[in-house]
Amino acid sequence: MRLFLLLLIILSAPTISAQKIITGVVLNSETQEPLPYATVQLSPENETLTNIDGTFQLNTQTQDSTFTVSYIGFYSQQISLSSEKENYEIQLLPREEMLNEVVLYSGKDPANELIKKAIEKKSINDPERRLKSYQFKSYNKFIIDNQDRGFRVETDTSNLDIKTIINQGRSYLSEKVSTHLYEAPGSQLEIVEGIKTAGFKKPVYDILSLDVQAFSLYREDYVIFKTDYAGPLSKNALKNYSYKVLDTVTNENRPAFVIYFKPKREKTVAGLEGILYLDTVSFAIQKARAQLLGAVELEINHFYDFYENENIWFPSNQSVTLKPGKGGKDISVFGGSISVGTLQRQKSILNDFLSTGEVEENLYLTSKTTYYDRKFNLELNLKKSQPAIYVPEDASRKSVNFWEGNRQEPFTLEDEFTALRVERMIRMRDIERKIEVKKAISNGYYPIGAIDFDLGQFVNYNKYEGIRLGIGGKTNPNFSTKFRLEGHVAYGFKDREFKYGLGAGALLNQRTGTWFNAKYSKGIREIASHNYIQGINEFSILRPRFANIDYFYRHKTFQTSVEHRLAPNINTELMVSTSDISQIEDYAFLNNGKVYRDFTISEAKIGILWRPFSKFVNTPESHAVVAKGYPQFTGQISQSFADFLGGDFNFTKIGLKAEYQINRINQSSTKFTLGGNQSFGDIPLTQAFHASPNQPNSPDIPGRFSVAGGLVFETMFFNEFFSERQVALHMRHTFRPISITEKIRPEFSIISRHVIGDFKNMAPHQNIEFKSLKEGFSEAGLELSKIYAGFGLSVAYRYGAYHLPTFKENFAFKFTFSLTL
Repeated sequence: MRLFLLLLIILSAPTISAQKIITGVVLNSETQEPLPYATVQLSPENETLTNIDGTFQLNTQTQDSTFTVSYIGFYSQQISLSSEKENYEIQLLPREEMLNEVVLYSGKDPANELIKKAIEKKSINDPERRLKSYQFKSYNKFIIDNQDRGFRVETDTSNLDIKTIINQGRSYLSEKVSTHLYEAPGSQLEIVEGIKTAGFKKPVYDILSLDVQAFSLYREDYVIFKTDYAGPLSKNALKNYSYKVLDTVTNENRPAFVIYFKPKREKTVAGLEGILYLDTVSFAIQKARAQLLGAVELEINHFYDFYENENIWFPSNQSVTLKPGKGGKDISVFGGSISVGTLQRQKSILNDFLSTGEVEENLYLTSKTTYYDRKFNLELNLKKSQPAIYVPEDASRKSVNFWEGNRQEPFTLEDEFTALRVERMIRMRDIERKIEVKKAISNGYYPIGAIDFDLGQFVNYNKYEGIRLGIGGKTNPNFSTKFRLEGHVAYGFKDREFKYGLGAGALLNQRTGTWFNAKYSKGIREIASHNYIQGINEFSILRPRFANIDYFYRHKTFQTSVEHRLAPNINTELMVSTSDISQIEDYAFLNNGKVYRDFTISEAKIGILWRPFSKFVNTPESHAVVAKGYPQFTGQISQSFADFLGGDFNFTKIGLKAEYQINRINQSSTKFTLGGNQSFGDIPLTQAFHASPNQPNSPDIPGRFSVAGGLVFETMFFNEFFSERQVALHMRHTFRPISITEKIRPEFSIISRHVIGDFKNMAPHQNIEFKSLKEGFSEAGLELSKIYAGFGLSVAYRYGAYHLPTFKENFAFKFTFSLTL
């Protein structure tokens, strides 16, 4: 087989042709500045536009003798071709030139007026606004390849077989065929009918969450590889871009203005530089091209077809090409640490730790999507409760006939050999193992065989246990895809006690994420802590607060639960548990004339996580977020029962948290988190609420230097306040990163935190002193994060009703640590 492929390569090798590639640059002769999007023409059928740096490349034939370069506002030039010359520098002389009369507006900038018209008419030109519904199919081909790759065959002298190293094979190749459904005012679904990644044994779904290129240029923000750029027709377009009319052309027998746009505020707003072809009648986009030279080099192209019956321009195909730029940004399918599927690697601890080898030089990435079988204004009846992307079970097992029938561009011999090349790289560099490790680490685990070990269990410290060493983890799909085990054991060297837990779960339904779980644990918990069973858990190497907690109680807990996804954006869990609680400190609870130091809590909980504006991908293996939207809501209701499973008290607890974040195109963000807790009934202090204090109980500022947390109160001392009900508001505004060097880009934030609460009757809670929050607690903070290697500094000051007598009592000075996994 390999000999056959080798012969096929040799027979299909390109022969010497009469073609010749010329390159060059077009400059303003007076300023020596490059002229972007100048026209370079050999003939009406063979022409190109210069790039934003004025460069161009053009194929010529032996019979070609001259080419013409033209640009509005400049005298055109005709250049003679020379057989001894391949690179040309063309300098155009500026001149005053009247534009075509159709674009003149008395006393006003013609380009700006045209853009205003295009923005005004977005509602009738944007297919997502204009059409009631539409349906189409798409074919996407995603490749990473080497610009300089040539043909090479090596022989393995250790045996007589020919070992081919296919240098003509690409570095990465995937294909995808999808059906897209859209129904106004925003319901959309992509059904991935076929997906194929060369060289991998198992299906690879990572590319589905990359957000490689936005479908529409009409949106406010234009997304490329999870980076937002200002849209050229956004409501703030004239603030973000300057515009210039270059020409008028004809496309599909409809004239168009050619308008050049360039960012005005490059340092504050991420923008592109390019040209729009606007229909002279409807002001709709006929096609577009844009480029960027920066952390990455990129070029995008959008093409549209005109539909007479609907009187609308609808996308026909689009593409994006990326090349390594100045660096500082990961461009990768699996993350920069994985060499396969990586174009450019960002310097980071994780990338260095998991690196699978150097990234090949001179790579480029191209993703091209072709749209076909387009239909409009159908009765689709899409459900609101559906994932944005759905992958059926058989999507990765499509036949050769399926792919031949749906490919919208040639599948070359080079593509055929990619599987062999990538498979060899995967085997030699243990790529699939590295991908497995990276995914596990991002969730706080390290996989070894069938077990994912919990990275948060190995070493910890707090004031009660001292140094705490432990081990814990859970089984992964290598053990079973239908059943899982989990467990942990830890030992505190100060309290000299073991803590442990053991649990199991059975998968009832993969697509709805339905699990039945059971778990027993023996350990300690912080007094008055409240955890959401369906909260969003983000792994952190350093655990803010934990080191300074000094008030715990012991528990022995047995719990069972059922997790179920009601809808793609709604996760739920029902839990029933019983806990035997014993006190470490002297706390006692007086209830109905009886003093309780040790007691049993038997309760039922229902938790919900609702992310109404996030987008999800549902595959045969997982359900994941592809685009995070706000607001997000987390809620929980728990009811404790007396005389049920030995329970001692009747009480109810309710918790609700809402998060909202505004991410701006200038890379700044503002986040609000509003949380509330309410209890009713006979509730001991162990089950009440605190406001997440994070100020160690030390008299001086240096003694309180520790890790700053997230949703915590940095100036509130541990065990200072407790509540039966409370409401807290956290506000944080983060300015755009300060670019000092490629590696050092600190972020400055201003923070404001407030909480108000109440504790109606403190008398039953004996042998402990605390205050209520009925007057309202406030603090303000400043944070400079990511100064170096993820470390930063934070200060906060306490003010208002609970302001303390001295400055040092109100002040907090701490460090921060942020490591993006």
